[in-house]
Amino acid sequence: MQAQALKVVALPQEPAPAASAPAATLPAGEAVPVETGAARAVREIAERFGKLGAEITDVAGRIVDVSRQLDGQTSGLRRVVGAVDQVSHANNAIQQAAEGAQAAASAVRSGLERVTGSVKLGLNAAQTDIETLSDEAQSMSQALAQAVTDAHKARASSDAIQAITREIQLLAINAGVEAARSGEAGRGFAVIAAAVKALAEQTREATAASARQLDMLVRAVDGLARRSEDNAQTARRAIDGSRTISSQIGELDSFGRSVVQLIGEIEAISQPTRENAAACTKAGQDLAALVAGVDRSTENLERAAQRTDALVAISEGILGSIAASGVRTAQSELIAAAVETAGSIATLFEQGLARGEFGLADLFDESYTPIPGSDPQQYLTRFVALTDRLLPPLQEKLLASNDRIVFCAAVDRNGFLPTHNRKYAQPQGSDPVWNNANCRNRRIFDDRTGLAAARNRKPFLLQSYRRDMGGGEFLVMEDLSVPIMVKGRHWGGFRIGLKV
Repeated sequence: MQAQALKVVALPQEPAPAASAPAATLPAGEAVPVETGAARAVREIAERFGKLGAEITDVAGRIVDVSRQLDGQTSGLRRVVGAVDQVSHANNAIQQAAEGAQAAASAVRSGLERVTGSVKLGLNAAQTDIETLSDEAQSMSQALAQAVTDAHKARASSDAIQAITREIQLLAINAGVEAARSGEAGRGFAVIAAAVKALAEQTREATAASARQLDMLVRAVDGLARRSEDNAQTARRAIDGSRTISSQIGELDSFGRSVVQLIGEIEAISQPTRENAAACTKAGQDLAALVAGVDRSTENLERAAQRTDALVAISEGILGSIAASGVRTAQSELIAAAVETAGSIATLFEQGLARGEFGLADLFDESYTPIPGSDPQQYLTRFVALTDRLLPPLQEKLLASNDRIVFCAAVDRNGFLPTHNRKYAQPQGSDPVWNNANCRNRRIFDDRTGLAAARNRKPFLLQSYRRDMGGGEFLVMEDLSVPIMVKGRHWGGFRIGLKV
């Protein structure tokens, strides 16, 4: 992977004081002076200031934690406010839609009532007329059927008369034959026979004409009967259709009632929606007020954090002044050990440079190359192999010399810690929380305490801070750092983490 250089902002540097070692160290062979009452009091004050600084540091860290939590809660509240606003807008939209649906349904109901009423009136009148026509058609059909019957009877009578006429004609013919056979005696009978024959002929002609008229009448009456029956069937179908229409009108009435019921249900929905919209609006206002209150609390916490940071700086300054005053304190021996170790590291670096094992550019390399897959992120530089070889003997020896020492390691001026104590330089695993506590080498600690220790050029620097152990666990500690100078250049610092 190509090296990625971190952009580091340089902090203002303080000029190194003339003293190169704390006044707490004594020349070899000199007797330890008897502690005076004032010195004892100063030492006790230093111890109490150390405890006070630790407490203030812990409080400051907790204030920062609470401030971060409030920031997260504020963000959550703002999201809730946004969600409530969206719900409120949605409720308003639903309410408007419900009101629109209610108005449309009301208009449909009114139209249905008007149409249904008009159709009912028209269909009732039409149904009455159809029933009347049907009754008349039925009566006419019955009358025509009777007329057909009577016509057929008249035709039968006409046929009978024609048969009688034919018989009379035969009788007349026979009578004429007999009259002619009788001679003069049958002349009168012949006249009668001729008269009967003439009458029969007239009767035949009359009955024939009557039969023709009856045939025409029968055909006409039959046609009328058939048409009347068709009309009667059509009337019956019309009655059945009007009954179906009446049923549909009933269904239309039922639909109208359903619309009315739907309007009631829409009204039942609209009312809770209006109440819900009002409640959401009120909740949004309450949440907005709560967010404003949280913002004010965050501002107050930020000011409190600034004040506690100032208190921490004051307590650290007092401790540093006491430690540099020559009064023997709990940190005196540790300061001397840190100064000695930092000097030893500088000597090892300068000896390696003199032997040509590495160059000055390698030692001051700031191209921090991320190690792929590391979490927390670890880096490599051109001097990591060098520190891995030179620093462990010094650091492990000092770590084992005092129970108060939690860790001791050299960092460059940007807070990069290449080689840590062995117990904090484990290979990383899959758990970032475990890695944070056990794999602290190859990492950049550019927090306030880390950068101050890395860029300090005073003989020593005492700080109080909370060490992040991962998983939300913090350890309140004191940080003692001494600058490491190589060839007159500030390489970084040697840090010692101390139990309070």
